[in-house]
Amino acid sequence: MKVKIISLYLVCFLSIVMMNCQDITVGYLITEYASYSIDTMVVKKDLDVTPPHEVPNPRYEMYISMGLTPEQIADRYNIFPTMLGGEGEDYERVLRDQPWVSSAIEGIEGTPPIIVTIKSITSEQGDVEKLKACLSVRGNGMFQVPVKNEVPVGRYKISLAFTNEGRSHDVNDCFTIIVK
Repeated sequence: MKVKIISLYLVCFLSIVMMNCQDITVGYLITEYASYSIDTMVVKKDLDVTPPHEVPNPRYEMYISMGLTPEQIADRYNIFPTMLGGEGEDYERVLRDQPWVSSAIEGIEGTPPIIVTIKSITSEQGDVEKLKACLSVRGNGMFQVPVKNEVPVGRYKISLAFTNEGRSHDVNDCFTIIVK
């Protein structure tokens, strides 16, 4: 008889405990220390795409002054009298279609997967819709703007939303993109 009563109490106790465990949110998400080490990215509108031209190779001149023949320099070191140089600052970026990319956000902790989305973009003098059309954010919070874009000159503040299973936090005005 005592065993039946103890068993009944145990079943009731476990049932109550199990029902209360249903409402616990899974995982965690901490964004209070979220920030970018470099919180501004400059996107240039006027790109310097001056093509490279041949310039004298200083290493070749150094080996000539040391007494080596041009054949020895070419055979041993694969160095030639001229090299390409003097290209514009953005020549390689445009040639290879390399986008403008920011640093990753730091200080986000939580149960994976953490999904990052752009919450809002604000600007006083720019066109937010044009930036929104070409801006993307990666899973680690890195922003990417294509090198060829139609974004007008302006200063844009970006807010992000971080979500994972059962949690969601916003980080407001955490990054600035300056188009000039």
